[in-house]
Amino acid sequence: MTFRAWCIRTVFATAVAASAPLVLAADSCEQPYGCAAKRCRIDAEIARAKAKGDARALARLERARGEMIHCSDDGLKQKRKVALEQAQRRIERSEAELEKAQATGNAKKIKNAQRRLDSARHALAEIQNSPL
Repeated sequence: MTFRAWCIRTVFATAVAASAPLVLAADSCEQPYGCAAKRCRIDAEIARAKAKGDARALARLERARGEMIHCSDDGLKQKRKVALEQAQRRIERSEAELEKAQATGNAKKIKNAQRRLDSARHALAEIQNSPL
């Protein structure tokens, strides 16, 4: 075997070995919601961080996986409920600010208030569309 052939085989084997965790992590995410889905997403991100060699992200994700011991589906539901309530209050506050700005007739204030309202609505939509 020539040195060139050996290098090509080594690079190919390394690429296959590095991509295997990504494939396994993507295929094993069958859980639709809750702590199991959260754990699966973290594991998939860990596999990606390892493949990229991102030590900082890997440390953060390992810490998050360690904190999964305290995860419960009821706790996630409660956090989501609180987040939805906060987002709704933010929308209501932004709508009131927009009405106040429209009453003044100041175009700059109206534009800023509209931007904040759009941002609040977008945040609410993200929370509603996120899994548990």
